[in-house]
Amino acid sequence: MKEERESLAFDIVFAGGGPANLASAIRLKQLVTLHNEQHPAEPLDPSIAVVEKGRHAGAHLLSGAVLDTKALEELMPDFRDRNCPLDTIVSRDRILFLTAKRSFSVPAIPEPFRNSGHPLVSLSRLGYWMAGEAETAGIELFTNTAAVKPIVENGSVCGLLTGDLGIDRLGQQKPDYLPGAELRAKVTVIGEGVAGTLATELQNIFSLRSGSAPQHYETGVKEVWRIPEGAIEAGEAWHTFGYPLAPDTYGGGWLYAFSPTEVSVGHVTAIDPQAPEADPHGNLQLFKQHPAIATVLKGGSLLEYGAKTITSAGLDAMGRISGPGFLFTGESAGMLNMQRLKGIHLAMKSGMLAADTIFEALLRDDFSASSLQGYEERFRNSWAYDELHAARHFRQAFDKGLYHGLLQTGMQLKFPGLSLASPFLFKKNDSTRSGHAKKTRQELPQPPVRTDGQLSFGKEECLFRSGTMHEENQPCHLRIAPADIAEICIRKCTEEYGNPCTRFCPANVYAFTLTPEPALRISASNCLHCKTCALADPYGIISWIPPEGGGGPGYKLG
Repeated sequence: MKEERESLAFDIVFAGGGPANLASAIRLKQLVTLHNEQHPAEPLDPSIAVVEKGRHAGAHLLSGAVLDTKALEELMPDFRDRNCPLDTIVSRDRILFLTAKRSFSVPAIPEPFRNSGHPLVSLSRLGYWMAGEAETAGIELFTNTAAVKPIVENGSVCGLLTGDLGIDRLGQQKPDYLPGAELRAKVTVIGEGVAGTLATELQNIFSLRSGSAPQHYETGVKEVWRIPEGAIEAGEAWHTFGYPLAPDTYGGGWLYAFSPTEVSVGHVTAIDPQAPEADPHGNLQLFKQHPAIATVLKGGSLLEYGAKTITSAGLDAMGRISGPGFLFTGESAGMLNMQRLKGIHLAMKSGMLAADTIFEALLRDDFSASSLQGYEERFRNSWAYDELHAARHFRQAFDKGLYHGLLQTGMQLKFPGLSLASPFLFKKNDSTRSGHAKKTRQELPQPPVRTDGQLSFGKEECLFRSGTMHEENQPCHLRIAPADIAEICIRKCTEEYGNPCTRFCPANVYAFTLTPEPALRISASNCLHCKTCALADPYGIISWIPPEGGGGPGYKLG
C-alpha cells in the first residue's frame, strides 16, 4: 500500500539555498511587489518556498571567493547599506608559479585574472545574509530539509519529494519516524550545486546533456586561518600554479587576506575517473608547506576546513538548463567561469534570469515547457552568456597538460574565442572526459604527505574543523552495491588502483581493513557532501544521495 505523505502546494519551489536560488527568489518577490504597486487591480500573490538541506543557511556553502558584484548590484543596488558581509577589497593581485622550493611572480597579469577593486567574501556568510533578506521579503525557507527526488508526472516536473526522517541504518522506522513530504509546485528551480541528485536524475530523464561537451570537475579544499599580524597585508589575493601538481594535472592554489590576521588558503585539484590518483587534501597540505605559503601561515591557527567539487568545462558542457516544469540555476546549470575563477555572480545572474522567466509565466498563467524555455533565450542574451562564451575553451586547453594550456590560454587572450584544440575532442561521452589514459597501480605517483600538527594536518583533525555532524543511526548515503564491494572494491580496484577512494576523499570516509578479512569501511558520518567520490570513482559504482536534512558540514567562515 502506498504510504501517505503530507502534500504542500506552492507556486514556486526552489531546491537549494545557495546564492543562485536565493537571488532568484528575491528577484521574483521584487517583480511581484512592483507589479502589484503598478497594477493594484490585478495583484499576484505566488507562494514561494526555498528548501535547504543544511542545518542553517550557508552551512553547505564553501568557496575561496573574490566576488564580482555585478549581479548583486543589479539585484540590490543598496546591498552595502543592507550590511552585506563583504570583507576587504582586493588591493593587490599576485600570480605565482611554484616549484618545490621556489616561487616566481608573473610580471604582467592578464585582464581576466585581475581582481583589484572586487571584495573578498565568505560564501557561507554571504548565503546566510541572503537567506535573511529572502525571509524578510516573505519567502519561506525550510532548512534541515533534503530534497531527494523530483516528482515527475505526465512528462513534467510538478514538485519534489523531501527525505524521510527517523530511518535507522538497517532501513527500519524509528519511534520518531516522519515520512518525507511532497512539495507540489508549478515551477521547480534546481540549484543544488555540483552533481546534485535532482539535477542528475532530470538530466537523464529528459536527455538534457545530449550533444554537449564532457563536463570537467575539480575538488577545492579550503582552510581559514588566523595568523599573526604583519605576515600579509589585508586585501592581497594570490593565485598559484605548479607545485604540488604534476604538469599533466590541472589545478592551483590561492591565498586571500580577508584582514591582517585572517586568511583563506586553498587548493584545487582536477578529479577524473580515468586518473583517480588525485589527493585534494594532501595537495593542500603540501601547498601550505611551500615556503611562499608557509611564511604567511607560520605561527597561525586553523579555524575552519572544508571541501567542495567544482564544474569547470564552461559553456559547451552546460547542456539544456530548462525542461517541462523546471529550471536549473547556478552550478546545477554549470554557471562557472574557470578562467576568472569566479562563479557566484554568474550563479546569481542565472537565478535572476530564472525569476524573470517565472514572473512572465505567472503573468500569463502559462507554465508550459515552451514558456519556461524563455529562460534559455534570456541567458543567451545576457552578459553571463557573453562572459562564458569568451572563456568557453579555457579549461579544455589544459587537458594536454600545463604548458599546452598556458600556450593556448595566451593565444585565447590575444585572440578571444580561438582554440588550438579540435572541437571533436569535446564531443566524447562523460566517461572519457579527460585525455588521460588509464593508469595502473604501479604507475600512480603516491608522494608521502607529512603532517606536523602546526602547519599541516591529517584528515581527522581537518574534519573536526569543518563542523560536520550527521545522525549516526541512519542509512548510509554513500551507496555501493554489496556485490560491487566484493568484486570491484576489494579485488579489482585493489589490484588496478590501490583503492584511490582512500586518497581522493578529503574527509576520510573510506578505509580498508585486512583483518579478519579484507573489507571496506564507509564512515558516512564524516562526509563533507563534496561528492568527489561519486565523480572520481574509476568504476562509477558510488552513488551519493542526500542524508537526513541537517546533516553535513556547518560552515560559518567558508
